[in-house]
Amino acid sequence: MPGVEMRMMRCNVVSPARSLCCCVARVSSIAGILIGTAWASLAMTPAWAQGSAPPAQATAGPMSRQEVAERLSLVPVFAIVSQNGTPVVANVERDGRTIQVVSFWLDQAQAQKMLEQVKASNPEIASQAQVVPLSLGYAYEKSEEERAKNSDLYFEVVPRPADVEAAKQVLKETSKDVPPEAIGVPLFYGRSGEGLLTIEQDGQEVVPFFFDRNDLQRALDRAAAQNPDVVGKTQIEVTSLAIVVERMLAPDAQADVQKIAFIPSRSALEYIQSLARPANPSASPQPQR
Repeated sequence: MPGVEMRMMRCNVVSPARSLCCCVARVSSIAGILIGTAWASLAMTPAWAQGSAPPAQATAGPMSRQEVAERLSLVPVFAIVSQNGTPVVANVERDGRTIQVVSFWLDQAQAQKMLEQVKASNPEIASQAQVVPLSLGYAYEKSEEERAKNSDLYFEVVPRPADVEAAKQVLKETSKDVPPEAIGVPLFYGRSGEGLLTIEQDGQEVVPFFFDRNDLQRALDRAAAQNPDVVGKTQIEVTSLAIVVERMLAPDAQADVQKIAFIPSRSALEYIQSLARPANPSASPQPQR
């Protein structure tokens, strides 16, 4: 990567094994949303995602950063780290000063491709590096901790190119005058004239925000047979991860932010599940007779 110096970070902020276990343990809790079985009860809740100031009676106060991290913990991301879990940091010149950037990718293949580029330009560093999965919630918490210690340290979440293109298409379809680059990490959600799409999950109403537009569309298609009226009125719209997190932390946060559920891409969850399966299932011990 021309003009970018790569090095290892001194502090260890990544615990891949622990974070991977957390991701795998929570996959089943959102499987119903991705495959459509949780969509038997669809409804609309008053919109707040892009709206004006909420009514006073709807204000519930902000969520804590720890609560936000817990919601984000369902989402797998991928980081380039050394063998002991130390992140690879890029030193980048910006506005006349050097800043340090740690990246988390939503796409494992994209992270692996970046590692190959690092190997070509920085073989000494790359020889110690590998791509590991961790939860976005864990990355968010550690990022906040490290930023408090070093104001020149930045953390970025890198969206999948396909999701960026999908966001551009949604903006075009909905005639929203928003520059695509302003979206950052896109999140897709359902909306009608009545408000935001909600579903019932484990007996609770949630407002799902999808990282993959196709996952939302497939879930809507499956739910259409049981809820044709609601699905027929629903339009897919796009916002950004940064905006949703900002709303969750805002002092005037509405009560509905407590219902937010982040839905990672099906492909990312399938990859995480594949890591949890034994490499050779046939080699597992057989019960004795």
